[in-house]
Amino acid sequence: MYRLYYLGLIFLLGCDSNPINDNDIINDDSSSISIFFGSISNQTIELNLNTSHEIGGFQFTISGATITSFNDGLAQEYGFSIASNPDTGIIIGYSLSGNSIPSGSNGLLTNLSYINQNSSICISDVILSDPDANSLNINLIGDCIEY
Repeated sequence: MYRLYYLGLIFLLGCDSNPINDNDIINDDSSSISIFFGSISNQTIELNLNTSHEIGGFQFTISGATITSFNDGLAQEYGFSIASNPDTGIIIGYSLSGNSIPSGSNGLLTNLSYINQNSSICISDVILSDPDANSLNINLIGDCIEY
């Protein structure tokens, strides 16, 4: 009986009555994150990023074209690897060495080379995370680009 009492007492004394929520920083109303298409050609399309948060990884789905490769931009500059599944259109950007895209970065995230395009290319199911793998709120996602 005393063991249960002591375990309960240790539990209550060990709890922080004012825990810090890691998401408080991530959900800050002053933050701004947007991801959107830039210029498009017959073979490539720019994917741009503006962020007030550090980016540790990203995932999104591209529909309307088969993405064949990625190059340049912030992802390459900060050592991210990018992988895709042509069957589903899912694209993932990550760094195995713990690199991140710094807060305040604005510009080209990567160039997407594509084939088999339809009349429009769309981005959906966008997930951006901080270096601790916490999901970030995105203020603007550019939906589709038509050509």
